[in-house]
Amino acid sequence: MLIAHKDVFLRVEQVEKQLMKHDEKIGLLFTYLRKFIEKEETPRTPIGYRAKKEV
Repeated sequence: MLIAHKDVFLRVEQVEKQLMKHDEKIGLLFTYLRKFIEKEETPRTPIGYRAKKEV
């Protein structure tokens, strides 16, 4: 019975380590997304043809 508890305990530790790695990666992803969202947009020059204004 002690062996079963030890196996369960080891498995729980493995899962916790995996989750910690995923948490770090998700946090990094959100950091990059925030940088893109907060980035100042520079005005773009319009491209293409312009329609003549009617008088």
